[in-house]
Amino acid sequence: MTRSDTVPRTKVSRDLGPLPHGLALSSAHSKTEGLLQVLRSLALKNQREQPRVFYSLREVAKRFRMPVSTVAKIYRDMEHEGLLSRVRGSKTVLNGLRYNRRRVRAFVGLPALLANFVAIPDYRRFFICIRRQLWLRGFASTMVFFRPEEAADGTLRDRLKEHEVDAVIWLFPGQSTKESILRLVDMGVRVVGVSSVGTPNLPSRYFLWRERAIATLVGDWQDGTSSIHITVIDSKEYRSVVTEEVLRVTLQNIGIEPNIRTFTDGDSSVFLRDLCCIKTDGIIFPVAGLASMFAFQRPAEITDLLRAQRVAFIDGPIDIPFVDLPDVSIDVVTFDWQAVAESIVNELITLEAFDDSRHTIFDAQAHLRVPLRSFSEPIRPLRSTGSA
Repeated sequence: MTRSDTVPRTKVSRDLGPLPHGLALSSAHSKTEGLLQVLRSLALKNQREQPRVFYSLREVAKRFRMPVSTVAKIYRDMEHEGLLSRVRGSKTVLNGLRYNRRRVRAFVGLPALLANFVAIPDYRRFFICIRRQLWLRGFASTMVFFRPEEAADGTLRDRLKEHEVDAVIWLFPGQSTKESILRLVDMGVRVVGVSSVGTPNLPSRYFLWRERAIATLVGDWQDGTSSIHITVIDSKEYRSVVTEEVLRVTLQNIGIEPNIRTFTDGDSSVFLRDLCCIKTDGIIFPVAGLASMFAFQRPAEITDLLRAQRVAFIDGPIDIPFVDLPDVSIDVVTFDWQAVAESIVNELITLEAFDDSRHTIFDAQAHLRVPLRSFSEPIRPLRSTGSA
């Protein structure tokens, strides 16, 4: 074979930076486990779309004063996890995020409350991000949409069982899901809960925390003014008990007594028009479900409100269907769902996601006076493109 007949090698970059210093662990077993965790962490931190050259066996063995045979065993474990690959010339490669694995790591079920997925952008965004991260890291996933009664009567549990999932990632499991979760655990399915901080009686591995973001938002509104008038929108039907309580405590701590406006089953158009006219320094929607209901039922009126008043959505943004998005600013509290998804999936790989003794808290961010278009989508029926 002549030189021109050979296939050129793809150049794989090596820019991971220096290895950290040695491990301060006593027993040989602890050192091995500690080094495995360090190398996993370095691999996950440095993964990019394309492969990269990883640290050599001898380089790691020398830095951490470990036998080459021990490091080789750790590397084999990381190969089985899909993080590393060995290539010709004894080079070790950190697989890229688009690495095409020959086997699926595990099959993950994603139960999603249908109404929330359709109407609430933050809820939907979580599933978009987590599914992408699962796919990139070699997991198979299936979304199982359900209604509240299906979580309580066993229908949802049976559907997940039919899919033969190995694990379930459950966003905001409510009290009605408790029996389904217990039965899934009895069947050997590992359930990873993602809940708001303060959710009662539902053990979760991951928690979402809005308090600091809400305090930042309200503090910006107050801006040193003691006499500030804030209006909070309430509803008997649409509730988010944890978020409402966090808001109540935050306002109480800074000495603000809000004006509560409660929406009942009356005309939502009249209610929104009245809000446009009230004297207030700002209006807070503590529940995404209620704000989304207004946006779907009365898109024109909600856009008029956003033009007339300063409005904050502390339970996530809203979509506004059937109208052109107004050129207005809003305040919104939301999460970096991409970072949340990456963290959860990384810990699925290392099995830390199943460690009930650990808890990870994700802080929300407050976005102040940002364009509505940065967070909301105009929703319109698609026009037919077919020919007659």
